[in-house]
Amino acid sequence: MTMKEPNFASFLNSFYDSATGILSANTATNYILTPQLIKGTSFLDTLSNTLVAFEQPIGNTLMMMEDDLMGMFQPKANKDHQPLLPFINNGKFHIRGMEAEKMIMIPLVMDFTKRQSEIDRLYYAYPSADRLLPYLKAMIEGIREYYEARPDGLFEFYPFVGIDPNNHSMEYMEKLLSEYVNTSHIMHAPHTIPDKPCYGIKIYPPLGFSPWPDSKSALEKNRYLYSFCEKNRIPIITHCDDQGFRGVSAEEAWANTDPARWRTVLENYPDLIVDFAHFGKQYAITSRSNVQSIAARLRHHPDSPWFYSIISMMKDFDNVYADLSFTGCNPVFYDELRSFMNEQKDDEREKILSRILFGSDFSVNLLKIESYTEYYSIFEESPFSDEEILKIAEENMLRFIGLEEAAIEAKSRRRLIRK
Repeated sequence: MTMKEPNFASFLNSFYDSATGILSANTATNYILTPQLIKGTSFLDTLSNTLVAFEQPIGNTLMMMEDDLMGMFQPKANKDHQPLLPFINNGKFHIRGMEAEKMIMIPLVMDFTKRQSEIDRLYYAYPSADRLLPYLKAMIEGIREYYEARPDGLFEFYPFVGIDPNNHSMEYMEKLLSEYVNTSHIMHAPHTIPDKPCYGIKIYPPLGFSPWPDSKSALEKNRYLYSFCEKNRIPIITHCDDQGFRGVSAEEAWANTDPARWRTVLENYPDLIVDFAHFGKQYAITSRSNVQSIAARLRHHPDSPWFYSIISMMKDFDNVYADLSFTGCNPVFYDELRSFMNEQKDDEREKILSRILFGSDFSVNLLKIESYTEYYSIFEESPFSDEEILKIAEENMLRFIGLEEAAIEAKSRRRLIRK
């Protein structure tokens, strides 16, 4: 996104918080903005580096990402995680000695539309403006600019469109889903933008979305969304860590984001495909002070209760996934995940492995790392085997977004690697 997409008025509303919420949100270990990070000049450099990605048009950022993987920038702050050769060289993407001819990118368009009830409290109470379609159209234009400027570029785009049903009428939702969401489940031709350009849905609870709201009218719109996605095999990605761009208080955001809130949804829509982004990472100290979390740390396992809630749903439902985006900025998480998986039974370990998705959360991840290249390097250096790297970054992702034929082909190639 650029700086014009987020709704900063909603962000300011998040400061209407309880004392407990403010204390918990701002004393979180390894939160994006911590007192430790703010000290010194490194924070200003980090913030400036991040803003570079947000202050330019979307098409420019997409090209900058590819330039980064081609080795056109040099590390300034951290040289520990750098490949010997650029990830993209000789016209292909390389990782662990393996190569790929194309990279499927999934931009996530968020719904920053502000609810009219919040606007009505203001003196300048203009009708709430739709911030979703302008953002989606800007993303599509950015993709078009990339394709035109990079006819030989490796990136192919399969965007997800964000929506919060509470922000819109049922008629708006029906129109959005019918006109923009692609239900074909086939790969589009290289460097083309289909008439229906979006291949999934992005949900963002910290802005106020509740997976199963108490309000009958709100639940009706959520049910329509879930029914559409289940019927047409459209995947959903929902934000699932306890940080991010909030539009409500910390306590309400955490209540909405808790993955356990999705169990009722999945019990009603068991074939729904849901990815819990960031693998449920929790940073607030209060969320990790329980006996389970302390025991997990002693075993060098992930210590977030939300992580285990997601694992439980993976075992109970066939289409529950989790991704590594942003959480993968920290190499320690990969070690903890590997340690946890090593202690699972063979069948359960394989089930979990088949539900893990690669993701980067660019450009927000620049608040934790210096570059897109560094993020890939950390993933490449993770304790996963080559076969597991392919499963996480290729087969699982293709299956998740509905490109089944490509996923089967990827699985077949891994058999050849084993032989």
